[in-house]
Amino acid sequence: MKIWKRKVIGHGVLGILLSFVIVGNATGIYGADIDDTVPVEAESEITDSGKEEQQEITQEKTQDSDDPKPSAEESQEISHESEEKENPEKDEADKIPETEDGLFYLENSEEEIDTYSFDNSSEQPVANVRYDKFLWPSGGKGSASCPNLGMGMKYIVGDDKNVDGGGKWRYVYCVEYQKDCPIGGLKMQFKGWSNRKVAYALYYGALYYGYPCRYEPYSTGDWQMDYFVTQVAVHILNGEFTLAAARNGMDKSNATTAEKNLAYDRISKIVAAANETSNYGGFSADGWLDMESCTFSLNGYNNSWSLQNGRYLSGGNFHGNFQSYYGYDFREQLTGYEISAPQGVQIEKNGNQTYADFRAAIPQAQYRKWQLTGMQIPITVTASLPRYWGGGIYKSNSASNFQSICLLTWDASGGTTRKQARADLNIEKVTRNLTIYKKDQETQRTLKGALFSLWAYDGNGYSKKIGNFQDMQDGSYQIKNISYTQTKDGWFLIKEERAPENYKKTYQLANSLDEENYRQYGGREIRMNENGFYSDRVEQPCIFYDEKKEPKANVYVKKYDIKSRKLLTGAQFQIYPWIQEEEKYSDQALQTLSYNSQKQQYETGKEVIADKANQGKFLIRETKSPQHYCGIWQQEITVTEPGTTTLELEAWNYPERKFTIYKKIRTDELVWAHGNPTFFFKISGKDLNGEEHWYQSVISFTKEMEKQQEYIIGKSEITGIPAGIYQIEELPLTARYILTGVISEDANVTVVNTPTDTVNGVQKIRSEVTADLTIEDGSATFENRKVFFDEYSHDDVEVNHLKISEEKSSKQ
Repeated sequence: MKIWKRKVIGHGVLGILLSFVIVGNATGIYGADIDDTVPVEAESEITDSGKEEQQEITQEKTQDSDDPKPSAEESQEISHESEEKENPEKDEADKIPETEDGLFYLENSEEEIDTYSFDNSSEQPVANVRYDKFLWPSGGKGSASCPNLGMGMKYIVGDDKNVDGGGKWRYVYCVEYQKDCPIGGLKMQFKGWSNRKVAYALYYGALYYGYPCRYEPYSTGDWQMDYFVTQVAVHILNGEFTLAAARNGMDKSNATTAEKNLAYDRISKIVAAANETSNYGGFSADGWLDMESCTFSLNGYNNSWSLQNGRYLSGGNFHGNFQSYYGYDFREQLTGYEISAPQGVQIEKNGNQTYADFRAAIPQAQYRKWQLTGMQIPITVTASLPRYWGGGIYKSNSASNFQSICLLTWDASGGTTRKQARADLNIEKVTRNLTIYKKDQETQRTLKGALFSLWAYDGNGYSKKIGNFQDMQDGSYQIKNISYTQTKDGWFLIKEERAPENYKKTYQLANSLDEENYRQYGGREIRMNENGFYSDRVEQPCIFYDEKKEPKANVYVKKYDIKSRKLLTGAQFQIYPWIQEEEKYSDQALQTLSYNSQKQQYETGKEVIADKANQGKFLIRETKSPQHYCGIWQQEITVTEPGTTTLELEAWNYPERKFTIYKKIRTDELVWAHGNPTFFFKISGKDLNGEEHWYQSVISFTKEMEKQQEYIIGKSEITGIPAGIYQIEELPLTARYILTGVISEDANVTVVNTPTDTVNGVQKIRSEVTADLTIEDGSATFENRKVFFDEYSHDDVEVNHLKISEEKSSKQ
């Protein structure tokens, strides 16, 4: 920021000047030379009407009025070339040449200060624009009782170049109207202080070229006439002539009656108010304007931030609102404007003015760091200026006929008034969402079904659980709204509470540091900073790889009776592994299942584990059946799914069966003298285990046997037959009888009768009887006819009975 170096007033009670700092003389157009000068301290007249108007003024509420800007036509008057063209007959004595000789000076000290505020620096030229609405057409110098009030509107050339001035020119007001303007580059010396009434008129009157009086009731609505009103009021309050004399002078001009009345009304109001002691609330007891009554505030900003070009800028603009007594802007006179913000916050002004609006800017990296914890950004502005202000009188000692000028300046003895305003901006604490991923170590396929939790660090360990991650069902897991302040220094721990199904409980540890982390805390540490989550130990800390579990199986076998579904005990099961190299099952059992009496099932003692050698193939074989049961049961199983599989199998056994043989012979063919008819039968076949069995049975008829009509029926039951397929045949050992037919009503018994020859007129057959004795018992009826009636008896054969072994597999 460019700083102007300026010389300031060197007198002990003088210093930097206010925005309306230079107050000059409004002379008569000819620089009237009047002998009967009124003393400076003389009081002015106060009309009754003026007092009434003053009472109205004291009841007014003050507020800054909209200052009218010079119109295009008025702006042209500011140019000296325009002044000369529009006022070709302007008196040369009243013109201030734009040469070195046309300047006036204040006495300077050698001290320099850095400031943008308006001051009374050396070599500031004063320009003069004629305002002759109240000039006498007849000419003349006038007198104290009837002054000629034609005058020039004086302002400081170059004031618009002062960045704190906002492009405005300060008016210059004069005292000693009857004398000449100071010209020729003469130095001005401090002579003393004016009365506070003049200071009042300077404070509330017209201050800048093109602007009306600051206090609206004093304004005529014409900024040029407002200058005239203010200048005349200064002369009156300085005791140079009276209010009535001013009216006399105006009445001799060619101004309209309305213009005369309007100007007189406003002059009267200023004079009356300046003479009313109740209007000096902002003044000290000895007549100084006291800046302690000022107020200072900040507005225009809003508590928001926007990212622009890598920086976060605060919303709106900080506008320093400095108001002196009665609510007027006094920023042009500020000698200090200190903006304080925390380290890391940059202040960017929108202009070169000391009090320029500004914004706070924070580099993106810093802003994001503060977002982690949230941050209050206090912006403090301290505005300062000298405390006491008053009208200083200056005069050139070079010539007695030069006017004195009155400057509103400050007294160093009062110190500095400092006003402070603070605004707090807030950076909201951000929360972040953390997403992690679960993948198969080998295939990189994403895995769902895991359970992860997040824990906060307490300085020693991870004792506080923040919550569980949500399984997003796509291999990702997310936990939302994580705050940096939930833990110490942003440290968090991710724990896997449950692995996906069929995967090992512990995820694959990436390196030795990851292993150390897991041993110490049971999970993986991760840290949060302004850029998100990271780890300096694991390259991809948010991806957790899992290895599939070894395929294993627990086998449970329940043993049932195939027909009754009764649970059986007494069996034995063994497991045989596949030998891939030999492409067959091993002859050596891997293990024998044990019987769990509580669950009534056979169980493996340990899991069978798939590997390359067995390819996950196993054979479960029943190596012993329960007593009185048969049927080899076995089942192949394949174990391929990772993890432990439970296989629940059902093994069926077949109970021993029974076959019933019925024998029918005719009662009319019985001759008991021949003996008891006796018949022999054979049952043979293989059981379900492939073992062969055969049985013999005999039926011998007696007189006590049941007779059914023309038949007598004999019966024989063969029991304990292992389930299987059997053939039943009648042995040809019985004398006098031949087989003539076999029938069975059982679905599991098949009978095939084949005729052979005829014996004594009776058809003889050959019978093939097959019984499926796996599920059901069987029966068949054999019919015989007696064809021989010789001398031999029927029962010449002695029958022996063979006792069957308990081992169902033994041969009979």
